[in-house]
Amino acid sequence: MTYKTKSLLFALLALFSWGIHGPAGRYLAVQGVNMYFVAVTRFWIGTLIFFLFLVIKQDFGFSLFKSKWREIANISIVGICLNSILYHITLKYLHGTLVMILENLAPVFVLLIVYFKDKIKPTKNQVTSLILALIGLITIVVGKSSFPELGQGYTIGIVLGILTGITFGVYIYLSSKLMMNYNKQPLTIIQLLFWIFLIASVLMSPIYLFLNGKLPTSNSEIFWLLEMGVFQSGVAYLFWNFALTGISANTASILFTFTVLFTTINEVLFLKLQVNPTLLIGGVLITVAGYLLSKKAKKKLVLKKVTQT
Repeated sequence: MTYKTKSLLFALLALFSWGIHGPAGRYLAVQGVNMYFVAVTRFWIGTLIFFLFLVIKQDFGFSLFKSKWREIANISIVGICLNSILYHITLKYLHGTLVMILENLAPVFVLLIVYFKDKIKPTKNQVTSLILALIGLITIVVGKSSFPELGQGYTIGIVLGILTGITFGVYIYLSSKLMMNYNKQPLTIIQLLFWIFLIASVLMSPIYLFLNGKLPTSNSEIFWLLEMGVFQSGVAYLFWNFALTGISANTASILFTFTVLFTTINEVLFLKLQVNPTLLIGGVLITVAGYLLSKKAKKKLVLKKVTQT
């Protein structure tokens, strides 16, 4: 097996794992488990996975944190803490597939951030992608009748889902600026992720003091919480960063759209999701928009890899 083939395999394993994230979180939400607890706990588990990995690789240190602590803190606060809380709360109102589709609006928000903050005008291709994404979003927003099982929380879920996409866009923007100098250095990126996750976990931990909702009690609830922590917050990141050493950034960005597909498949199989025209049309338009933004990103931009995460 060639190195590139191994990289593709690791990428698909990571994407499949992330595709389980939405359905697993949705299952816990439907069971009434407190999603704040889920958000905090899974990041502590992921932080532990990164720490053990770095210790085994004998590559754990403080020098990187000392030189990049401001950037790490900014990513942790907005891109991890706020995004994670919004994501998990949104799962109380929407299917995991819908949440993942809305989070895939992130490249569009990155485009807007780059325009307003870095004064870089969008290309025709980027404007086309923006229009496609907005049409997809409108299709989902007005398609409430296609999801009768979601009840009156649908509108709240859509708003939270959009905010999830915005905060994930901020994560992409900030982390791309931080990590673009460490391409092909997966251990360094894992070090950065460890510090980002650690700070986020510490900042989110006070939530434990104010928890009033249900905690995981059944074997299945505990299993899926641990699964989210070990695989989605830990192992998937290790696989993904290994994959990036053997495949191009464009290939990685295209493959990332598979998370929506894997999420849908898992929800259809395990949560009896009913696929409908609203889901298909809106999801395809938003996913295509993200794909176009990633594939056509110009190298001359300050953030030449801003849509690749």
